[in-house]
Amino acid sequence: MMTDAVNQILSGLDQGIVSQADIENLNKAITAGYGGAGKPTDLTYGGVLQAESLEATLKSVTFDMKNLKMWPAISVDKAYNLFEQYNRLISYGSDSAPYIGEGGAPIEEDSTYVRDGQKIVFFGTRRKVSHQMTLVRTTVGDIVAQQAKEGTMHLLKNVEREMYWGHAHFINRLDGSNSGSPADLPQNSIAMSGLLQQLKKGDSDVLMRSGDFEGYGDAQSIAQDLGGNVIAQDDIERLAVIALENFGSPSELHIEPAALSAFVKQFYPQFRSAPGLANQTVGYDVNKMTTTAGTVDFKPNLFLRPRAGARALAVSALAPAPGSFAVASAGAGAGSAYAAGVYQIKATLVNDAGESIPVQGAAATITAGQNIQLTVTNMPANVKYIKVFLSAAGGAVGTEKFAGNFANAGNTTYVLAGRKQAGLGEAFLLDMSAECMKFKQLAPLSKINFAIVTTALEFAIVMYGALFVYTPRFNCLFENVGK
Repeated sequence: MMTDAVNQILSGLDQGIVSQADIENLNKAITAGYGGAGKPTDLTYGGVLQAESLEATLKSVTFDMKNLKMWPAISVDKAYNLFEQYNRLISYGSDSAPYIGEGGAPIEEDSTYVRDGQKIVFFGTRRKVSHQMTLVRTTVGDIVAQQAKEGTMHLLKNVEREMYWGHAHFINRLDGSNSGSPADLPQNSIAMSGLLQQLKKGDSDVLMRSGDFEGYGDAQSIAQDLGGNVIAQDDIERLAVIALENFGSPSELHIEPAALSAFVKQFYPQFRSAPGLANQTVGYDVNKMTTTAGTVDFKPNLFLRPRAGARALAVSALAPAPGSFAVASAGAGAGSAYAAGVYQIKATLVNDAGESIPVQGAAATITAGQNIQLTVTNMPANVKYIKVFLSAAGGAVGTEKFAGNFANAGNTTYVLAGRKQAGLGEAFLLDMSAECMKFKQLAPLSKINFAIVTTALEFAIVMYGALFVYTPRFNCLFENVGK
């Protein structure tokens, strides 16, 4: 039947009864087309009859649970107050003589204790689904459950990052030092103190150091500034021994993937191939290292990728509005790690809701070793701290990378001394035992439904807790890691 119909059309075309335009229109009428563009009501011809084909599985281009390294590894305990305290034993007694004469009595000794603590902070994200959306058919099933799952992942992303960098990179505005001192943090901060801040504070605080070995070797720093160089085996061995001498047992190296890749590439010259041998595998699977302190597992973590440039837009409508905020700059003082040249500067303002749009500051021209002094004017209200972004010497506008934070001290001067090199990050050599660190929860991951006052369902995903590093000197860190 179909063959006869086609023959009739062709015969009509030969006799001039059917025009070429009629044939084209007939082709359009029976062509399916690809569709997909525009509204469904824009479809014509065979496209109207097509059933749309959409895969039922939601494809993701972002992280999932396997990318989290710190959260699954850390011990979790229960908190019972908004300020959780603990006692730290520093020494069993002084180094007085241990001997007694015949018939005598030993010297009285006392152990030394210190009380410390951390405030519990509150993590949360809010989600909203219209009632109508719950009634329509979706490709993800229960849309409220899907939003709860994605809200949980969003919250864990922030917890993972804050466990490393909460209250991190705050600089003393007077001298440019970066010691992790609580005095350099913003007032009334609602953020958590993460590993970097707690380790740097513990590095210089004598109340976090054992008193039983005073005078037996120097108290070495647990931080090593690589100055942009790639981590070497000797560096890991050195810090592992320092942690061991502080009575720690480092078991994991948390490091960004690019920095670990640079470390692994150092072993490429050791590769030897066998000529003529088929199916050879090249490269090295370097996932652990044996040190004097024991085996250290390498944990590449995407969440340790350092902050790079400033975002073009504010992260929230409630973030600060810079208005006429301005940053002037000049060379001042000496002792910095900066090379001579012209440095481009950007700054953003941060409050409890997030980060503002960037403000381009005046470029700084300095000589080698000079500090960069920033002078801030027209500081808006309700700003907690300032993020500063700096280019390389001679860099163009737009190449600035994150160089540190300053707690808001108003319209005054702030000194950069290059202790954190712009765009470089950290790696952490960690003792993950529960005796060394824990995450204490006042409330575990929870879903809180809000009262329904519109035709939309609103809920929050929350978690209340804080990171406790009881023995900071059991751990070590690398700063300004090259890659």
